[in-house]
Amino acid sequence: MPNPSTQPKQVISDKYRSRYDDDLSIVTASLDRGLSGTSDVVSEYEAALGRYFSSSNAIAISSGGAAISVALEAAGVKPGDEVVLTPTCPLCTVYPIMAAGAKPVFVDTRVDGFGADPADLDRVLSPKTRAIIDIPMWGYPTQVDELQKIARKVGVPLILDLAHSHGSTLHGRPLSAYGDLSCFSTHERKPLATGEGGFILTDNNDLAKRCRDYSRFGNLNGRDFGLNFKLGALAAALGTSRLQHLDRQLEARRKNAERFLSKLSHPSVRESTLIPGGKTNYYFLTLRTSFANNRRFIDYLDENGVPSDIKRYGCKCLYEFPAVAQYRRNCPNGERLLNTMTTIPVHPALTEKDMDYMAGLINAYREG
Repeated sequence: MPNPSTQPKQVISDKYRSRYDDDLSIVTASLDRGLSGTSDVVSEYEAALGRYFSSSNAIAISSGGAAISVALEAAGVKPGDEVVLTPTCPLCTVYPIMAAGAKPVFVDTRVDGFGADPADLDRVLSPKTRAIIDIPMWGYPTQVDELQKIARKVGVPLILDLAHSHGSTLHGRPLSAYGDLSCFSTHERKPLATGEGGFILTDNNDLAKRCRDYSRFGNLNGRDFGLNFKLGALAAALGTSRLQHLDRQLEARRKNAERFLSKLSHPSVRESTLIPGGKTNYYFLTLRTSFANNRRFIDYLDENGVPSDIKRYGCKCLYEFPAVAQYRRNCPNGERLLNTMTTIPVHPALTEKDMDYMAGLINAYREG
């Protein structure tokens, strides 16, 4: 095992930009087939997404954030409505709620994971609740099966923000199978990357039609309002190509995570809890810690070349950001969760040597 005190410092990149041999040829071929969001190149991409995720409908969208906006519109969210979500997600999830004129209502997470706590959810649901959003962070599944039952019981649509969760499963099914509307990002850092982009999956044909109509200017019929959130054909072509490589990429991520975990021995560091039946895509490997000062540990890793999303994005509960402070509702589980964790990159461009270096660095850490 490498000893950081005697080995040269490595710099581990958390940026993975996938590149495949057939990317260029597929994008070039699409130039002769129309470039707009209504091109058959896009419909072919949507069909491929539907097959991969076993979904009846896939709607290609211009970004992950736009996918949330379109899903909220399809769910019927209007100004003054309430949308329930956990506060441990990115600003990218709450801003579309605020832009819709709705009120974000924060529900606490479970003690040891990012899923909405059912007991606290019961406290925040109200007659004004128009949608529930659950956000499995860094690809780690949440109890979306239980949340689906609750949402159906109260008659509220369940929207899943799966921007991190391409390929994550629960009980052998894609997480998207449990949402009324499931939103994905295909930003360049994501496992399925088109530069910018996103998509929505749903098995509800009526919701799919609402998504498609709204994201295409209401079909310009002068009767139905809509905006332009279409994905262009070049990005769709790239997505079609890269979807064929996704399983191999996820397997490489899992092997890197296994290598790292097999070397990890620090008594105060463990992998975040994987729920029964859950399988993560290892978009990032997340670690829970029991240090008195987790920020000092993150800084130590950063100083030695190992980045953390917690530091990169200043992760904290959303109501602690000035732009969202007016919606504050304290969520102690969520606060504790973000204050006792970090992320480790395990993407395919990293080597066994990189995994050993990061594990050795952590094993050598001494608090105080």
